[in-house]
Amino acid sequence: MHTQSNLDVNSFKELSCVERTVLGVVFCKYAGQPFSNMMTPAEWATEGLSRAEAVTAFIALRHKGWIRAVRKSWGERLYYIPDSLLSLLTIQYAARVGQFAQQKENVIPDETTQNNSKSINEVRKVKIVREGKPHIAAELLHVLAWMIREGRAQGGLPLTSKGTIHKKMVQRLSRMTVLGPEDFAELNIRYNHADVYPVHVAIIIDVLLSLGLIEKSHNRMYVSPDRLDHWLTLSWSSMHREIYCVCMDRYGMAKPKLQHFRHQLMMFASRENEWLSITAETLDNDGLEEAFESRESGGSSGSSFLTHIRGWLNVLAGLGYGEVGESTEGNLFYRWQIEPEILLNFANDEAENPGKNMIFVQPDFEIMVPPDVNPQVRWNLEMGTELISRDRMSIYRMTKERIIAASEIGITADVMINFLRRYAGSGVPEHVKLAIQQWGQEAERLRMDAGQNVDQDEPMDKVKKRDTWIYESRTELPEELNGTESEAIPDESIVGVNGFNVGLEVQKELFYMRGREGLIQGDTKLHTYEQDHSITEQSGLFPGYGEIPEMWHNEWRGYHVSTARQIATKAIEWQTKLGLKLDSNIVYVIPDQIHGHEDWTLTGWSISDSGTDPAECCTFSPNEWNQIRLIIPDHAQT
Repeated sequence: MHTQSNLDVNSFKELSCVERTVLGVVFCKYAGQPFSNMMTPAEWATEGLSRAEAVTAFIALRHKGWIRAVRKSWGERLYYIPDSLLSLLTIQYAARVGQFAQQKENVIPDETTQNNSKSINEVRKVKIVREGKPHIAAELLHVLAWMIREGRAQGGLPLTSKGTIHKKMVQRLSRMTVLGPEDFAELNIRYNHADVYPVHVAIIIDVLLSLGLIEKSHNRMYVSPDRLDHWLTLSWSSMHREIYCVCMDRYGMAKPKLQHFRHQLMMFASRENEWLSITAETLDNDGLEEAFESRESGGSSGSSFLTHIRGWLNVLAGLGYGEVGESTEGNLFYRWQIEPEILLNFANDEAENPGKNMIFVQPDFEIMVPPDVNPQVRWNLEMGTELISRDRMSIYRMTKERIIAASEIGITADVMINFLRRYAGSGVPEHVKLAIQQWGQEAERLRMDAGQNVDQDEPMDKVKKRDTWIYESRTELPEELNGTESEAIPDESIVGVNGFNVGLEVQKELFYMRGREGLIQGDTKLHTYEQDHSITEQSGLFPGYGEIPEMWHNEWRGYHVSTARQIATKAIEWQTKLGLKLDSNIVYVIPDQIHGHEDWTLTGWSISDSGTDPAECCTFSPNEWNQIRLIIPDHAQT
């Protein structure tokens, strides 16, 4: 029996033809969404399979780990394809599902068309309609640093009686972030306290809660010290992957076609900055409108499928993952601004290049920070300096207020100067170092004055703990900036797909786990149910199997019409195929119903011996065939 951890493209190839067909049908119809019922015999007949064949293969897929199950409290069983298998299946069943996103090579940005020697027939102009914002991983560090500063004196941000951040703090958070309501407007996301939090603020808080980086306890919302310490050891790639996992799971509507689209968007892009043509308008949207209307916001019905696709692309642009474009014909395009591979669980993180961790300290106390500077360096800047602007090149400024505030949580003036010396590519101006030292001395005087004014009934160690609530030993951070990465362990995801080598190892940080309480009301509830490992035995599909003559299913034979009727009746009961020899031809029939008594006929779906022709409904009379045989699926006999 396979386990989910070692399923890869090779184990997929080991599946039987029927198993691959059944897995493809399930994946195409449900993606990673739960389902409770197998399809009808008529639906399976269109695939050339009897329901017995389909169920037998389904049971085999369960044994092999390709399909899992949970059980609700009242006993109902739900089946699903694990998320970790969706990337591989997206590639394997692209033709069956249909491609929603296709790579386009003959595309150039609109602004460069006039300088390009190619004719307009060779290229398609694309105008950027939604630019990518600075990436979300750095934005979260900015918000976390703000929450630490604002909540330092009170052990976190105070909450109202309703459990929400106070309005003044919500407004400040809304203004300070690069995200805006327009980034999420078209997804109709439902969330708690919508009357208090604008949608972009709700998303930020939900991401942080989902990752465990902030917690709510009693009347405070605070940064988790242990989780933050662990988070700061990650690379940008690992952070992106964790954040994207949250977004995929919580903010994209849980509908199969939309899930197919989101995975194709990652899997069909070979590298960043290559335009993908979004072909969502060509999809068959029958039956989707009702699904979209089920996600309501303020009583209004949901938007169209294509609108939701646009909404998801706008989210990615808002999070800094890509850009949205349109051609002159109005066609939709998207391109990644990060390597899409890093968002996949089986992607390798790039080895950190120390040469990239270079900042530039200016004489006016501003610090120029390139985009590739690692999270640990940027975090120290967030804690010890003031962010002026964040784009491809970010600008921070050293101020007296920030140096004093940083010293109160352990980042002293000496620590900050050593930090700047270490990473400043062109050195630290002397007058800048002197100013930091002077501010540090003032911070020390303020700390001593605060110690002298402490109430005699309040121990000094309690005051220290209150003032350094986020870290007990923050001064150790600079020495740990170049600490080794966490030990890599084998990934539990699919590997070996189109350029991804079998056996890749990645870090499993497990920051995001379903079930953490956030603000967003997610559509999936699989994590709330108990895993069901019980699997129906295939022999149970054919009750009374040992009581029928073996020749009925082992041999081609002619029978009296009454015996042939018994065989046909048994095929209908077991929902399996009949083999009929009509002169020199062999046809396989998925029987549906027997009509009449002595002069009876059989109706069902006829499948040619080659299996290449589509199934068609036919009626057969016993005098039309010479021989008949009951077809039992392989491996179902015991």
